[in-house]
Amino acid sequence: MATTPGTSAPRDIWDRLQAIDRRVLYVLLLVVIILPLFVPIRLPMVTMPSTQKLYQAVESIPEGGYVIVSTTWSGGTRAENMPQTEAILRHLMKRRLRVAVFSFDQQGSQFSYNIASRVARDFGYEYGKDWVHWGFRPVAGVVMKSLVRDIPGTFTTDRDGKPTKDMPVMQGIKDIKDVDAIVEIAASGIYMDWIGLVVGANPKLKFGFCPTAVMAPETYPYMDSGQIVGIMEGMRGAAEYEQLVNTVGLATKGMGSISLAHVLIMLLIIVGNVGYIVTRARRS
Repeated sequence: MATTPGTSAPRDIWDRLQAIDRRVLYVLLLVVIILPLFVPIRLPMVTMPSTQKLYQAVESIPEGGYVIVSTTWSGGTRAENMPQTEAILRHLMKRRLRVAVFSFDQQGSQFSYNIASRVARDFGYEYGKDWVHWGFRPVAGVVMKSLVRDIPGTFTTDRDGKPTKDMPVMQGIKDIKDVDAIVEIAASGIYMDWIGLVVGANPKLKFGFCPTAVMAPETYPYMDSGQIVGIMEGMRGAAEYEQLVNTVGLATKGMGSISLAHVLIMLLIIVGNVGYIVTRARRS
């Protein structure tokens, strides 16, 4: 088709693909990130051995067993640690285990209380009878040394200042030998303190660790030695754990968003490169 002098020739689809407005790309990315949060997408997922081991360790605890969950994380790592906290608490309460939650971080204390309260309602857990929150506790080393010898004396009150000694959830719990498992959810190397100060005091104690993904590699030697029974690695590990517990939570939704975003980016890269090759070949 002839064109009027001074006007450009009509562009075909490949030319248009080379000149997509970046705002269109941002909108597409926003859509694929938000959509799975409201319409969960359960993508096929292979469970890592580290996640499977943590799940099996919790499964091996008899009903009514006692588990301490420490949540040493803050808002900066909530994208990974929050789904981990919810996943482990759902499993513990589904198993009808007694649960004590606390934190060495002030923000983690509030976050974990909110999560535990919500999960407890889902499973009909009664505060003070089935679970308790000991609140924020500073100076991790001192607290760990103390709870090995005297748990009621270490946690005399809960997060609201109420005495814990008469709570049914605390009955029969005197020292670390009465605890079946400890799970630490953290964005730091605090697992080393647990291993050095607490784990060895009870040979039967199961210690699980839920780190951010970037921290996970450094913890594998301790899992291989048996000092850590299992590891839940970041959001992916939490999604795998939700799959094992047969629930759809924050991690499953988050992994759906991440996966679709990666697919979109790869498609755009492929389309962009194909368009570039076609237009370049046509001009040569």
